[in-house]
Amino acid sequence: MVSRGRLRPPDSAGGRPRAHARPGASAVVGLAVLVAAVVPACRPEPSAPDRPVPANIPASGLTVYKFARVVTAPHEVVEGGAVVVDGKRFHSVLAAGEPLPAGAKVVDHGRYTAIPGLIDAHTHITFCWDPAWGDRAPHDPFQIAQSKAQLQPLVEANGRTLLSIGVTTIRDLGSDNHLDLETAARIEAGELVGPRIFGAGDGVWSSRLAPKESTRPGQADGVEQVAATVRREIAAGVKVVKLWASTGSDDDLTGERTYSYEEIKAAVDIAHAHGIPVAVHDTLGTVTDDIVRAGADSVEHPRKLSPETLATMRARGVVYVPTIHHNRYYRDNIDRFGFSPDKRAAFDAFIADNIATAKAAHAAGVTIVMGSDALYTAFGESTRELDVFVHDVGMTPMEALATATTDAARLLRADDRIGAIRPNYLADFVVIDGDLSQIEHIHDVVAVVKEGAVVFEASATGN
Repeated sequence: MVSRGRLRPPDSAGGRPRAHARPGASAVVGLAVLVAAVVPACRPEPSAPDRPVPANIPASGLTVYKFARVVTAPHEVVEGGAVVVDGKRFHSVLAAGEPLPAGAKVVDHGRYTAIPGLIDAHTHITFCWDPAWGDRAPHDPFQIAQSKAQLQPLVEANGRTLLSIGVTTIRDLGSDNHLDLETAARIEAGELVGPRIFGAGDGVWSSRLAPKESTRPGQADGVEQVAATVRREIAAGVKVVKLWASTGSDDDLTGERTYSYEEIKAAVDIAHAHGIPVAVHDTLGTVTDDIVRAGADSVEHPRKLSPETLATMRARGVVYVPTIHHNRYYRDNIDRFGFSPDKRAAFDAFIADNIATAKAAHAAGVTIVMGSDALYTAFGESTRELDVFVHDVGMTPMEALATATTDAARLLRADDRIGAIRPNYLADFVVIDGDLSQIEHIHDVVAVVKEGAVVFEASATGN
């Protein structure tokens, strides 16, 4: 069940509930029950018992949430502010001392902070790890659970985990047999509780990626096949077109070109003619100049980009999604995934190049957006990318927040309805214990609200 209108008020004793506190630790006390239990996504632990997830039912009337501070958008903070929610949307933001709407429900969150719901602009929510596989799994685990019936509960668990860390929207860049689109539709219809999904469907990839990808749909070679595949994906309902323009995934850190400029340009032109943005994978950065020249909206993963390339990206508004923490995740799980031990040094070198490129891009004024590239067991780590942005790339906490809110919403072409706490925007917000003077406070999630519904409470899960 999804609780609406009442979050638990802060502990009067001043205890600091944390999303990862030990069981039994002092947390949030009060009304409201969250039955949409959040479990670790696709982790090698016993699965949660099956239970129906009811539809989200819009609330009637206004609810006022009072905070120590409201971050309506990066660099916009209302001290002592309050958020007024009307059903699924924000009604208004009140300054300290402003009169509250007559008859509204009031929830006082004392010392807590409200921030906009977070956006992860690069996930693979359907690439799962089944707990039944135990502590180790074959090299390519998502290929094992090939049926949608096997994958669906794992995908739902991934979604609940994303909500638990404050991610209310994802741009999902590659699925299998359009399972991401089906899941997105069920979430939109209220059949499931999960993040809003801007899905890329199966994506478009070259036979040069075979044989690893040979069992997946989406293969296209040559301008005509690429064009036909893009049209098919648009007809299926994708919100973004994903193109793999180079090799490189998992422990393959190569970046060999798989698509020509003409093929990339064909994909971009068709997608843009339908109002659909385009994301292009380029691991090494060897194809990025052509990706930018073709007019793509974002380039995923690249490293070793030249100052000239970065300047062109800034001038043309091409977004950089570096996915740095993702390779730390692979490096730290080399044994678990069955990667060769000698890959550790290669991962370290890739990460160093990735950070250096992100620093240069940030200094050059290129828009950077948070994308975790989460898959398998990594969904609880998505927002660790923000730590990297602050501590390694050199962003301020507010600049890092922009990569997962306003700038990400703009990339999704959805900045008129998500990414900020503004009147008439969808009522997505995260309640955190902290003021964002330190980026680590973004992980101290007390509760998460999506479209006016409480979809996660730390105290309801024993955290």
